[in-house]
Amino acid sequence: MKKILIIIPILLLVSICGCTNKENSKEVIHAYVGAGMQEPMDEIGKLFEKKYGIKVEYTYAGSGYLYSQILSSKSGDIFMPGALYYVNELKKKGMILNYTNITKHIPVIVVQKGNPKHITSILDLAKPGVKIALGDSNIAIGRATNKIFEKLDKDYPGISEKINKNVVVKGATVKQVLFYVMEKQVDAAIVWRADAIENKDKVDIIDISPKYNVIKTIPIAILSTTKNKEAAEKFYNFVITDGKKIFKKYGFEVI
Repeated sequence: MKKILIIIPILLLVSICGCTNKENSKEVIHAYVGAGMQEPMDEIGKLFEKKYGIKVEYTYAGSGYLYSQILSSKSGDIFMPGALYYVNELKKKGMILNYTNITKHIPVIVVQKGNPKHITSILDLAKPGVKIALGDSNIAIGRATNKIFEKLDKDYPGISEKINKNVVVKGATVKQVLFYVMEKQVDAAIVWRADAIENKDKVDIIDISPKYNVIKTIPIAILSTTKNKEAAEKFYNFVITDGKKIFKKYGFEVI
């Protein structure tokens, strides 16, 4: 009996150690992803890990911040900003191995539920007394908003100045901008359509006229800093195939 009691703990210890080593040896890749894509990418990451046993660790933030982090750290495997601009900038620096566009970001106006300020178009954002939240200029939604205003000014000179006078706060991510409307801290904001649809029970959505809207394509890229190119390529291919139906599920318009 004594021998049996001694052997069992040893076997258990070997078993536990084996499991721990297996867990620690799991492949891991790192992806820098725009904050507006967190929900679909979290789901895609889980499905990918289940299929291939490769874990995806994400950094979610505004695209400009992610771009700066990649430049300073010179590390990472995947980059998915909210606009192609940031991939093109890294491409100029030789930091992109491959990329493709997978879906679109469409700006919309969100207002408080019930639309108490009776906002019906982007022109109404210039009305006196309307409090607005916008994305900071170094994130994708902020850059898109600036381009929308440039288009507006051609038909309505000076209107962007009037709208900007109504801006009371700027957000570092699109989710933060949306939060200000959801919490009734502002009357309206410009955010991505997918984020608005996800929270349609808390905000009302107003489309921006196609004449003035600026639709951004969302790319996925493999970074030249990758230390596991094979795993990065598997994830890249998974996103542009299986991942598209996940993006569609969350209200994105896939390419």
